[in-house]
Amino acid sequence: MLQLLKARGKMNTTQLASELEVNPRNIREFKKELVLAGYNVEEVKGRYGGYILNDQYDLPVTIFSDEQKDALVQSYKFMRTQKDFKPLSLYCDAMDKIIATSKISSNDSLHYMSNSIKLDQKTSTMIDKTQQAINLGLCVLLSYQSLQDETPKEFEVEPYEIIHYHKSYYLIGFSLLRKDYRMYRFSLERMYSCEISSRHFIRDNHFHLSNYIGEHSLIPLDLKQIQVRAYHNENGLRLFKEKYWGNKLQIINKQEGFTDFEFYTDDLSNLYQSLFAMTNQVEILQPEDVKSNYVMRVKKILNAYKG
Repeated sequence: MLQLLKARGKMNTTQLASELEVNPRNIREFKKELVLAGYNVEEVKGRYGGYILNDQYDLPVTIFSDEQKDALVQSYKFMRTQKDFKPLSLYCDAMDKIIATSKISSNDSLHYMSNSIKLDQKTSTMIDKTQQAINLGLCVLLSYQSLQDETPKEFEVEPYEIIHYHKSYYLIGFSLLRKDYRMYRFSLERMYSCEISSRHFIRDNHFHLSNYIGEHSLIPLDLKQIQVRAYHNENGLRLFKEKYWGNKLQIINKQEGFTDFEFYTDDLSNLYQSLFAMTNQVEILQPEDVKSNYVMRVKKILNAYKG
């Protein structure tokens, strides 16, 4: 109730009861308890009345639910693409403070980690920093030596995606030096250092990973964009998250009984094995050719056991 009043200003009993999912009668009791605890909660009478928090208080650090964390991070990413939003820099500064002072972990790199790959501490730290920069909309400062260079160069990159490809991890980003999208390998032989820059960038909403995948693209392989549905029954969602599924794993739809995920993979054999191991707890949705191929494989297994 304190958080709502501080964030939104005046709220009436009905609004507070709806947000807190309690009976309106409880709001009056809450108000009495807050006043006894020393908070200056006042009631404004009249048709447009309500409760207000009349003093400035530093409330305790907020602990967000997983759904609230996802919503905040996704909204932050979306707002950074709105170039016509005039107070964008002020909004980004405010969101930086919220993320920095709240229990929100900006390290989502576990979505990209495969248990079969052992990384040294320095490489793992560079990946973590890059993922943090992606979440915060900040550039990274690289000291990087490409195959064409004799010595490493220092330059800033707008980080877009972290990709697992051929048992290595790569950063896809826009190089402020080359003025183009490039792919950089996380490797002690190539990447000497990776630090988060203070420079903000606005993600190009025309950027799509699929545009940089193909024979003559940054990623020269046939990565499939996969959509699956993980059901919440029998620990299905928990078991799903324990497995490595592919690159850029993200939630695209969440309902009471299931969660839909999207990711990229070039290893269909591993995908089919993981789906089979999850039995009826995970269902493949798209693409249709991959789904049909998996169904055909399951039918062959069933036919082998028909007497």
